[in-house]
Amino acid sequence: MKISVVIDSNAWNFLFDRNINLYRELPPEEFACFVPREVEIEIEAIPDVGKDGSDKGPLKRYIRESIARNQVETTAVFGFAEANPAAGPATYAGFGEGTFQSDNERDWYASPKIRSYLLGKPKKGSGLSANEADTAVSAASFISIVLTCDRKSGPIVEAEKGGGRVVFLSDALLKSPSLRVFLKSIAIK
Repeated sequence: MKISVVIDSNAWNFLFDRNINLYRELPPEEFACFVPREVEIEIEAIPDVGKDGSDKGPLKRYIRESIARNQVETTAVFGFAEANPAAGPATYAGFGEGTFQSDNERDWYASPKIRSYLLGKPKKGSGLSANEADTAVSAASFISIVLTCDRKSGPIVEAEKGGGRVVFLSDALLKSPSLRVFLKSIAIK
């Protein structure tokens, strides 16, 4: 059985900056990699030129090629078109594209702590509100391993505290035998 791994937006930057060959580290025969629709939206919103004037083309190419080569799939929650915000990107998917939200996911989104991270937050450059992608990633941590660099107070840290399988990428982690071996050890637990 393949090990399910969800990759957060900031994890792509980390992997790119360290020239990690995702295909070698997480071969598709052993790992099923995913990004929530909200992360896909953030990836699509990466500008060609960063705020610091840097060329984001190589990063975007790395992400695109890694997604294709590793057969990274986008996950989305089923919902009718009316459920998507009129002024924002579509996060819900229709028939044959989205899955029903589990009871655990619904409970996660409904918990007061998580709602406080979502409600009344401003929109970002991607069109998503602050913490929207983080909440989707955090909900996935209860059924998959999540790769992220996001240690700030918010839904992902709450998920990790609540038993979610969250892996905070770091240079120290990369010094372990390999990312593959490390993730396999977590999957056994």
